[in-house]
Amino acid sequence: MHLHKLDEFVFLVLVDPKTAIVVSDTSIKDQVAMFIAHIHIYNTSIVKTVYHAINITSTKAKLFMIRCGLNQTT
Repeated sequence: MHLHKLDEFVFLVLVDPKTAIVVSDTSIKDQVAMFIAHIHIYNTSIVKTVYHAINITSTKAKLFMIRCGLNQTT
């Protein structure tokens, strides 16, 4: 069911210039936090953005996630 809805959404983006797809991933390993986003907007190439921060503590990791616009950290 979810894959069907995702397919419908992707086809919507292909024909609607006001819609974008953003696929993101975050990770924190060895005191390095990374946020990667792939963005596709109507009739343009996929754009990849990478943000990273070094020497991260748990408090700094939470602030990093807030700065990147994420709602939740694990």
